[in-house]
Amino acid sequence: MPKKMTPRRVEQYREQGAIYERFNPEGRLHIVCPQCGGLVLLCDSLSRMERKDVAQVAAKDSAAAVERLKTMLPCGERQAKAIVLHLRREGAGCRHCGAENPRGALLCAQCMSVNLDWDF
Repeated sequence: MPKKMTPRRVEQYREQGAIYERFNPEGRLHIVCPQCGGLVLLCDSLSRMERKDVAQVAAKDSAAAVERLKTMLPCGERQAKAIVLHLRREGAGCRHCGAENPRGALLCAQCMSVNLDWDF
């Protein structure tokens, strides 16, 4: 079991009803982050270049990246912030704990945080 996913947190993660009351994925592909409890859209409708562009903007200014995502996707402020928060920086480890993870790994093996690799 990963270090930070204690049995109590695993039990809390099993019940996701409260998360879906706050966030509505509206049928879009998504994942609930076990670490923060946020609903993260996986943005399968964006092209590879659009994702890379958002990741580059987020590396410099996360607020600008949120605004760009809101214009590219039919999503609100909260959903765009959740996406930007979970973007992994180029050459960095997990965005939450810093642990080294293979490219493309959606969840960190140490802390179970969602990591989106959009800067490829």
